[in-house]
Amino acid sequence: MKRRNLLAGAIILLSLGTSSLFADASLDEQKTYEYNNLVFSLDHVTKPVVTDNYIIFTAESGPRFVGIAFDFENYNTVHSFQVRKSRDLDNKITRSILFYILERPKQIQEISYRLIVDGLWTSDPNNPQKQYDPSSGITLSKIYLQDTQQVCTDVKRDSCVTFIYNGEPGQSVRLAGNFTNWDSWIYELNETKPGFYEISIPLPSGTYYYNYYLGMNSLVDKTNPNRAYTSEGKVASVIHVD
Repeated sequence: MKRRNLLAGAIILLSLGTSSLFADASLDEQKTYEYNNLVFSLDHVTKPVVTDNYIIFTAESGPRFVGIAFDFENYNTVHSFQVRKSRDLDNKITRSILFYILERPKQIQEISYRLIVDGLWTSDPNNPQKQYDPSSGITLSKIYLQDTQQVCTDVKRDSCVTFIYNGEPGQSVRLAGNFTNWDSWIYELNETKPGFYEISIPLPSGTYYYNYYLGMNSLVDKTNPNRAYTSEGKVASVIHVD
């Protein structure tokens, strides 16, 4: 069994190719290790995933060429997507997706970008955040780089409460509670790594009821056993802040 696992790992390494594993020779050992782990985690196409140090873009395989250009480079540079192939133990390709991993720019709060698919400039079909650009006449895709701790930067750190949700990658997870008057469109959790969502917000001492939201569906916090009925008769998670 161990030998089969080692063989599977070797096949994955071969399927990525040298250019995928070492995208930039200037990357130090730690960055290379982190980059490789991100590549290994890619198994499906999703909306852009923002981590502490990188932004991961994915696209369906099929086009001859997919590239990406960013506003902070004035769209002058087109970065090519690479291929991530998954293979089984018989070396047969089971899944193939395209990806580009951007090292997260410093001091930038939002990014506009365009995809180039077989020579055509277009928005990212996997990113619901879009904005029409009248100067170019096309729709741009947007990413808002709000840090998970950003909403707490103006208060003492011990006044912050961190909410964490684990689920499928590429989801839009929101948070609501009696501290938002149950408005679920105020706080959206950030996907800091695939399937791991978090946000920190300032809350003074007190007892708070909250739930996570996927679309219109309300979900209790499965990691928190403390639950109660709200005045509307809904089941909610409960947290006490000292």
